Amino acid sequence: MSKLLTGRQLRKIFDHFCPFDEDGNLKPDDEQVTLLAANANNWWQTRAFVQLAATGKQSPIIVQFSHNANTKIGGAPGKVFAPEGLGYRANAVINGGRAMASWIEMEAEAWAADLVAVSLDHFAVPKFDAEKDYDQRAVATGYADVVDAAIAFLEAKGLGGAMEDMSGGLRDKYVAYLTSDEYQQFRSDFQETVIVIQPAWGMIDTEGIPPVLDFAITRDIADAVRGELGNHDMMLEAELGETGQSGDEIEYHEMSDEELDEFAELTAGFVEYTGAEGVAYDIGMKHAAKAAEKHEPDVRKLETVQKRIIDNTGVYAAFAQHGGTGAAEVTKGLVGKTNVNTQFLVDGSIARYKHFAADPDAVMGGDKKICGTDVETEVYLKANYESAMSRILTTGSFEKGPECMEALGW
Repeated sequence: MSKLLTGRQLRKIFDHFCPFDEDGNLKPDDEQVTLLAANANNWWQTRAFVQLAATGKQSPIIVQFSHNANTKIGGAPGKVFAPEGLGYRANAVINGGRAMASWIEMEAEAWAADLVAVSLDHFAVPKFDAEKDYDQRAVATGYADVVDAAIAFLEAKGLGGAMEDMSGGLRDKYVAYLTSDEYQQFRSDFQETVIVIQPAWGMIDTEGIPPVLDFAITRDIADAVRGELGNHDMMLEAELGETGQSGDEIEYHEMSDEELDEFAELTAGFVEYTGAEGVAYDIGMKHAAKAAEKHEPDVRKLETVQKRIIDNTGVYAAFAQHGGTGAAEVTKGLVGKTNVNTQFLVDGSIARYKHFAADPDAVMGGDKKICGTDVETEVYLKANYESAMSRILTTGSFEKGPECMEALGW
């Protein structure tokens, strides 16, 4: 077997582990499961995560390739070292995606890992600037209609209170953004990456984008994937609002009952309008959390919103927890997938540091034994495997292979 999971197969696994029973009640704690979504920034991290998936009775794992990681693997000037004056004539995002897709497919087959799914993570749309004069691109889609449709949907659903003030020509500014070279290049790059990688899950990062524009963008990307590409396999993750960054000093605001009810209705409408099968919103986490930094998840918000989505749409849209490194705990089940990146980068770097620090004279003296390839293929690889193991043990998904395979009909 050992083929990467398709989006429809991953969907079946998420549905199997839906945290609510048929009556809308939370399942018992021992039945709650979260999937580990591990970000791979290089070859050795990818191998470590695949090895973990193959360990023992096997475990479902989502290996994530971000836009940033793909551009670096692809060799984007300004992202990686390049000698001065050296030309570059490729699309680094696509090159990186192609390389990582080939590598992980080979790894899954080599290590007989049957439950590995690939995800595109943090493909960030360009930031919107109402004061910017956007360079325009000729496009076939009527983007005025795209914006108007989002506004009409929000108003028809009684969600107008969540809309930004559309006076002052904001609608036309949104249209200019959507027809800009910047947005259209992002749209093209995302589509081509989907073609190259054929991921089971794909996430567009709309952090900081106002609600109406967020609805419009996410629906536009969904239509591009489903309609233009004819891809009805990939699970699409939609993001509403934003998760903070470590050190931004912005305190998390726990919503009142009224605020939470309004947000739950907005999120359910967002899922309905965009057709998303995964959703992200702020539950108190921070991206790139440092070692001693821990954040408590807002379980009340999670349970309320996730249940409302099902009640209003009939769809289980798995919650994607961003900033998983700094989570004080994993809210198993209600968190469908927990994204972890920083911890693996840090643990891998610490392992390298300790390796070299153990004998600095040998390093400076040019001793191949301490400076050779084993630093990556033994020290770094092992550190990432062990770090990922520590994470998956908190999710309830470790060695759930037989249960997943049964759910898939294997």
